[in-house]
Amino acid sequence: MEKRIIQLETLVTLQDETIQSLNIEIFRQQKDIAQLRRQLEVFEKKIEEMQNSQEIAGNERPPHW
Repeated sequence: MEKRIIQLETLVTLQDETIQSLNIEIFRQQKDIAQLRRQLEVFEKKIEEMQNSQEIAGNERPPHW
């Protein structure tokens, strides 16, 4: 009986360590995702600005006219 209890305690300890490792990894991934979202927003704004400036430039005469 005591051997069985020790096995169960060992299993619980290993599961706790695994859960803790997974929590740390999930937290890291959430930070990475948040950073990537911010970068994506910046890129989207830059693309939008580039498209807007091309629309304006397309309606203007070239400087040599």
